[in-house]
Amino acid sequence: MTTTTASRTAEDEPPVAAVLDLEEGSSSAVEETASGYGAVLRNPHFLLVWAAQVLSQTAQNAVNYALVVEVERLTHSSANVGWVIVSFSLPALFLGPPAGVFVDRVSKRGVLLWTNLLRCVLMASFLLVPSASDSLLAIYGLTFAASAVSQFFAPAEGAIIPLLVRRKDLIAATSLFNLTYTGAQVAGFVLIGPTLYKLIGAWPIFVAVVVMYALAAACVALLPRREHVAGTLRQATARALHLRHVWADMLEARRFLSLAPKVTIAIGHLTLATALLMTLATLGPGFVARVLGLGPEDAGYVLAPAGLGMLLTTALLGHFAANADRRKLAGWGLIAMGGSIASLAMIRWGFNLLVTELERRGPGIMPVGQEVAYLGIVCLITFSLGVEFSCITIPAQTVVSEATEPHIRGRVFALLFMLTGTVSAIPVLIIGTLADHLGIAQMLLALATLVVAAGVATRVTSDG
Repeated sequence: MTTTTASRTAEDEPPVAAVLDLEEGSSSAVEETASGYGAVLRNPHFLLVWAAQVLSQTAQNAVNYALVVEVERLTHSSANVGWVIVSFSLPALFLGPPAGVFVDRVSKRGVLLWTNLLRCVLMASFLLVPSASDSLLAIYGLTFAASAVSQFFAPAEGAIIPLLVRRKDLIAATSLFNLTYTGAQVAGFVLIGPTLYKLIGAWPIFVAVVVMYALAAACVALLPRREHVAGTLRQATARALHLRHVWADMLEARRFLSLAPKVTIAIGHLTLATALLMTLATLGPGFVARVLGLGPEDAGYVLAPAGLGMLLTTALLGHFAANADRRKLAGWGLIAMGGSIASLAMIRWGFNLLVTELERRGPGIMPVGQEVAYLGIVCLITFSLGVEFSCITIPAQTVVSEATEPHIRGRVFALLFMLTGTVSAIPVLIIGTLADHLGIAQMLLALATLVVAAGVATRVTSDG
């Protein structure tokens, strides 16, 4: 049996080992001559996990859309929408480290299977209470519970990818996962969520989500039981529930990061990118409703170009950027994203000034033409935001997958998700509250300044 040795932090700790046997004619082994997308797309086990990711991530984004829009509809407050994001982020602070310790010591397949089933049950339970969608407390509770389960799903999904593909194919596999992650955002947040919500309401979204989580669990169940794990489920649970052991294990992950500055910087970029995404998600419905004058449920359509930009960039980076300087790419992505956010903040003022000047010089622009032109510019900006977001996240995620040792990978991913959840919650709540009092455009402009500063700092350090 293949094992990976980890440093012991207690005498009763079982050796950490979790690898998939891909040898001796395994159906998931790929031809040595194949590489990149071709290799991973011929790997049936990878395809099963990939399909499970598409279904579960689409379900999660559809639910997030429905809950955010329901809160905006009920309260017309960015601060209250921010509490949905906080409810989703807080479990990472409390459960992230134990989840990473647990995932490193058990079957990744088993974790993916049971977390999908548990989320399926949660969504079905929400359907049994007809008035739940009109209760802020129920919405926050569902968001918190689903996120708590996801703390185990996310590190297991991140840790299983390197077990399914060869090292040289990791950037292709990571790009495909990012491609479908982005596609799931588009499908859930732009297509399924808005369409079902506008046609029928929030209830059908939860029905669709229950089905998708069940199908995702079925895909994972089809994976072979070839993962060798040292120790038992009981030992892993006891380890995850023991605060001193969890702290010791997370210190091991911290020591690894102190010796791997590239991974630390990549985690910093992912944390910042996630915080930006959550902040924009908080301000998005209010921006669409209170600035553009549309319904909050139309936020998905305005953000659709961002999803398209993310999809295209992800595909291109996976194919052409295998040898690119990943830190420089992330730095330029941050600087460009800051410019796009600033443009979004100032677009209404600039467009109104342009229309006023054109009307002064000649025949006025028809009101319908004004709105079409304005929305077209907004969509162009959101498209660029999608491109820039992918330029930050894909290189960073690839660095984490490539440079993290297998025996500690689950804990590193758990630490990553803990940081992204915790760091995201603070600016989301503050900016959402300030936006209600000072204005959404002003908050976007302040955010843009911070992002540009982070991008400049990244470029300076990468050049040094």
